[in-house]
Amino acid sequence: MLSQPEVNAWLEEFLEAYAAPVDFARLKGIMSKRLSVEMPNEPKIKKFEDFEKKHKDILSAWKGAKRVVPKGAPVISCAAKKDEVDVISPQQVNFVWTKELCEVWPNVNLGPGEKAKVQMYDRFKLSSKKECSNYAPVFSPADFKGQDRKDDEDGWGWKLIKALQAGTVAEMIDDAAVFSTPGGKQTKDDFLAAEKKLEGLSYASIGSLQPVITMPDKDGVCEAIIPLARTFKWADGMTEAYPGNDFTAGAEVRMVSYEELTVKAGMVTKIRSHMDAATCIKPAGKSGGN
Repeated sequence: MLSQPEVNAWLEEFLEAYAAPVDFARLKGIMSKRLSVEMPNEPKIKKFEDFEKKHKDILSAWKGAKRVVPKGAPVISCAAKKDEVDVISPQQVNFVWTKELCEVWPNVNLGPGEKAKVQMYDRFKLSSKKECSNYAPVFSPADFKGQDRKDDEDGWGWKLIKALQAGTVAEMIDDAAVFSTPGGKQTKDDFLAAEKKLEGLSYASIGSLQPVITMPDKDGVCEAIIPLARTFKWADGMTEAYPGNDFTAGAEVRMVSYEELTVKAGMVTKIRSHMDAATCIKPAGKSGGN
């Protein structure tokens, strides 16, 4: 299984190859022969060659694209099956909007030649051979904007964060919602009860990261990623629940995660908290990044 420094090095290679002009030969060298690509609201692509064929022209239209991990943002790796790790990393893209992009996303309020930006989340499955077998980015055309425009805090993701802060998040979660945790599946009631057990709990977004929610698919289903920081007081017995940590009871800690959500009609139907206990929990006031 890859270490965090190895994941970070692979990610740097990916972002350099994915920047304009996209170096598909270099990308192919770090991808598995069994690569699958899942773009929002598109059928799954099952071969790298098909990904290149379908998206080469679109990616080339992101003129001058510079792709980076936002400064201080955590890259979170979680153990998966066999020797693999699941990775979620935010990506900030600055580029120039083009006529071709106007045709792909006609509802975006940008014109050719305008300096544009977007923040998205990359999801990868990486093997110990330093190869990616699955790439599934999360982004929305609604988040494309001019580089001089400030980020909004009125979208659905921000409403969820504010509902967590206000203690009203239950109103945004479907009663039949399923929660995936390292310990197994939970119900809505299980989730809310577990959150209430965290003494002095408060919520915030991670740094300047933005929540992202995709456009609805043909069934009205969206995917979302919420960058969430929980601050709470450590309690006796938590080391068993969060292995790799041994704080003193009563110590204030900060836990960061990327909450992967499935959303339908504005209601959460599934939640998977992407978090590695050994690297994502630190004393409050210290960075939660890698």
